[in-house]
Amino acid sequence: MDPLTHTLSGLAISHAGFRQRIGRPAVLAVTAGALAPDLDSVMALWDQLAAIKYHRGLTHSVFGGVLLALLVAWPIYRWGSYKRYRDLVGLVYLGILVHIGLDLITSFGTMVLYPLSSSRFTLDLVFIADPILTAAFAVPLVVAWRRPHLASRAVRIGLAAVILYLTLAAGARAVAEAQFAAELNRRRVPADRITVVPRLFSPFRWMAVAEAPGRLYQAVVTPWPGSPTDLRFYNQAPRNSFVARSDAVESVRLFLGFARFPWTRHLQRGEDHIVEYRDLRFGAEHTANDMVLRVVMDASGIVKRVDFNHRF
Repeated sequence: MDPLTHTLSGLAISHAGFRQRIGRPAVLAVTAGALAPDLDSVMALWDQLAAIKYHRGLTHSVFGGVLLALLVAWPIYRWGSYKRYRDLVGLVYLGILVHIGLDLITSFGTMVLYPLSSSRFTLDLVFIADPILTAAFAVPLVVAWRRPHLASRAVRIGLAAVILYLTLAAGARAVAEAQFAAELNRRRVPADRITVVPRLFSPFRWMAVAEAPGRLYQAVVTPWPGSPTDLRFYNQAPRNSFVARSDAVESVRLFLGFARFPWTRHLQRGEDHIVEYRDLRFGAEHTANDMVLRVVMDASGIVKRVDFNHRF
C-alpha cells in the first residue's frame, strides 16, 4: 500500500486501547512499525532492480519482522519515557504485521515467509492506493481527535469496515474473473491460466490477463453483468539469437522469476536491437504503472545496457 495508508493504519491501530493504557510511546511504536518494512526502499539508491530484488523481502517477512521490531523499538525505549522494552517490541511488531497484511492484499507480491521461502504471496484484492481503505483508517483518527473517549470503538468499527470492504472486493474479483473466463470461452481462446488483479478504482475495475501458447490476452473488466470486454492480445517475440542472448542476462532471469505474465518483444532501432520484457499484470504500453525491462544490444548481440523503469 501507499505510505499514507500505512501511516494512518499505524496511528489508528495504536488508538485501539494501546494509547489509552501506555500513552504516546504506543502511538510512536505502532506507527513506526507500520512504516519500518519499507526501509528496504533505500536499496534503490544503488540498484535499479531493487524493487524486484529486495522490496517486500526480509523486512516484509513475519520472521525478518521480529529482528526489525527489535531494532526499531530500541531508540523508542532508550530515549523515550516508557521503559518496558518487551512491550515496545510487541507494539512495533504489531505495526509491522499490519504493514505486511496491507501489502499482501495488493498484487505486487510479498515474501511473507522469507528466508524460509522466497515465494511472493498476494491476494490481489486492492490497488496499491485505495481511497476507501485510506478513509477507513483516517475517519477513526478524526473521531479520536474530536471525541477521545470514543477512539477505541471508532477504530474497531473502522477495522470491521476494512474486513467488510475486502470481503466485497473478493466477491467482485470472483465475478470479474468468471466474466473474463466466459468471454475467453465465447471467443474460443484456449487459455492455460488466467488471473484478475486490481486496478485504480477497484473493486469496480480489474485488469484481467490470460496466457495461451505463444500469446497473452489482457482486458479491463468490471464486475457488472453485461459489461463489454475489450480483449487485446500480445504475441510473444519469436525466438532468435537476440532474444536468446537477452534471456541469459542475470537481470532478465531475475525479472522473469518475478513476473507472473511476462511478455517479450524484439525491436530494432537503428543499429541497436532491443529485447523488451513486461509483466502484463501491471499493464502494457502507455499505462501509468507499467513495468518494463529493456536489454539493448548491438548488431553482434553484445549487451550495451539494461534499463528498468520501475521504482518504489
